Amino acid sequence: MGGASQDPSSQFYAGHVPESGEPPRDGRAPAVIRVGRAADNDIVIDDLLTARHHARLTANGAGFDLEDLSGHHQTFARGELVTHRARVHPDDVVTFGKARFVIGPDGLTALPDAPADGGLVVRDLHYTLPKGPTLTENINLELTGSRLVAVIGPSGAGKSTLLRLLNGELEPTRGSVHYQGFDTHHNQEEIHGRIGVVPQHTIAHDQLTARRALRYTAELRLSHDTTAKERKKRVGDVLAELGLADHGGTRIEQLSGGQQRRLAIGFELITRPSLLILDEPTSGLDPALVRQIMTGLRTLADDGRLVVVTTHDLAHLDICDDVLIMLPGGRIEYYGPPDGIEDHFGTTDWADIFEMLKDPASRPSAQPQPDASMGQQATKPLPQTRLSPGPSPASGRAAPAPATRQSATPIAKGPTRRLGRLPAKLLRRDQTPGPELVGPKAAADDRRTRQQMWVLCRRQLRLIFADRPFAVFMLALPVGLAVLGFVIPNETGLGRPLSPSSTEAMRLLIIMVVGSAFMGMAATVRDLVAERRIYRHERAAGLIPDAYLGSKLVVFGFFAVLQAVILLTLTLSVREGPEDGVIIGTGTFELGVALASTAVVSAILGLLISSLVSTPEQTMPPLVVVVMTQLVLCGGLIEITGRAFVDQLSWLTPSRWGYAMAASTVDITGLVPHAPDDILWRHHGVAWIGALLALSAIGFGAVYLTRLRLRAP
Repeated sequence: MGGASQDPSSQFYAGHVPESGEPPRDGRAPAVIRVGRAADNDIVIDDLLTARHHARLTANGAGFDLEDLSGHHQTFARGELVTHRARVHPDDVVTFGKARFVIGPDGLTALPDAPADGGLVVRDLHYTLPKGPTLTENINLELTGSRLVAVIGPSGAGKSTLLRLLNGELEPTRGSVHYQGFDTHHNQEEIHGRIGVVPQHTIAHDQLTARRALRYTAELRLSHDTTAKERKKRVGDVLAELGLADHGGTRIEQLSGGQQRRLAIGFELITRPSLLILDEPTSGLDPALVRQIMTGLRTLADDGRLVVVTTHDLAHLDICDDVLIMLPGGRIEYYGPPDGIEDHFGTTDWADIFEMLKDPASRPSAQPQPDASMGQQATKPLPQTRLSPGPSPASGRAAPAPATRQSATPIAKGPTRRLGRLPAKLLRRDQTPGPELVGPKAAADDRRTRQQMWVLCRRQLRLIFADRPFAVFMLALPVGLAVLGFVIPNETGLGRPLSPSSTEAMRLLIIMVVGSAFMGMAATVRDLVAERRIYRHERAAGLIPDAYLGSKLVVFGFFAVLQAVILLTLTLSVREGPEDGVIIGTGTFELGVALASTAVVSAILGLLISSLVSTPEQTMPPLVVVVMTQLVLCGGLIEITGRAFVDQLSWLTPSRWGYAMAASTVDITGLVPHAPDDILWRHHGVAWIGALLALSAIGFGAVYLTRLRLRAP
């Protein structure tokens, strides 16, 4: 990793004041303050998380009416999301993207977005599994400044759990974690752009190139109105910073292990976070790649970030500013500079040190035993900026330090303009009631969901065509099923049979309907489980579950319809089609609707199964069982009408209703005199529409259950 230093902080400056805005007079706030990324705003924020015209503040008495114009879920007042309008008052902290300001009587004052501002503050942190062991216990830390902190310890020391608590993924059993004054668990939306989390496992689609994967990430995380040019530049900057500029066109699966780990960091650098949390980024790498990753993290810290990393690599701790050593059970044994480890343990032999961590009794008798504070903080005194006192008994929270005039970010660019003064004391969200929120939330949610779904649809299409074996399989499957239908002796197809004993029409419908069900399920049954880790990581970074599910429904629904059309077209190219429909008079179109509906609903069932299993390998048994069940219960293979339990069970299978629609269209009871007298097969519009509604109900039910699974914690 290398390249030019990237300042992770947002930059803002006074821009041109439009004529409609009233400039401040006599030290009073302007009547209207416009905030955004575009140059025509009163306050211009150089941050791609901020919309071009992000918000408008209109003076109203002693405060302002704050109106969100972005619809991107990146406007906050006192920690509360503002989706339309809110009333804000003096001393309130408002956030646009990552830029924070304090409301004053004469305007706004900018607050810095840097690790030194509040930093990462951990107070009395405990995490215990429900009816299980304690994984972290009584941790108090304050990490400030731009620094690289390594977290090490034996297995079972709670290192990964601690990182999940720091980034807000887990809710503490007791205590709290704050970053820059925000509770990392309860203010997830507000800290998305401030904290970057790099898990140990793969979080990218291997079929994409590095540059394209970063571009999709940029579209999902940056403001919806960023231009392609802006996103392209941001992706290029990230690739250059990570030393991957020459590998942007390489598929991720073809990158080396070290390059893939650096790319994983790159996904987080898209939003320029000031805090990076990494879980075992050097795991499984050779020594040369380990050194490359660790020196790269050192560079990221030197560029103005707080970097916290768990690692089993002990050879490069000297490049870290601090080392946090944990005991089994999630307590802290040591926190301090690397050169203080020998004084603390009496040795530099890591085998001996880890033996002491696992068994304190093995500590040499000459070495002082830790006192009762061991596990709460380092036994060696630490600088006050690193380890601060715990919460006060009265409030249960540590009192925020008063802000000073010097903590405000200076206005660095543009014409000089007074934005206001920084108050003597900043009131936190947990000290007073939140802002008065008004206006619709649904409209902003819908706009953001549609924007993300459009990006995800394009990415899903790219993934399908990038995986050539899968794409060929999807297109070849309807062809193969149509060829299989040629085995059935060809007399009149779906027309009037020459012989009253002919069952050609029934058998053709079985192949087409059950084949459509199989095509739909086969395309989706492995999809959600295969990218579950990617989904969870992206969801933690702001991905909307409904947008994710919607993209799957749109893309795989399209391919299901396409496959059904191919199957029907090839089948009817050599056989006679149905004579008359029951709704619009065109039997072929109605038959296509029946096959397409069956394929789409079966694809949704495939997504539901994929959301329920734990691994891709577990999808095959349910796929076989469900397809065989649909074959048996469709009604064309065996008679199920009037059979207790079997008939009712068939109502849950898409093929039962898809076959009923097809049988109604072709008038199967008229073509095959000895066919079962199934009321669902009658050549009547009521039967056809009823079957379509029942099939739709199965689809909506499967969507609902899949949605619940995706929205689950």
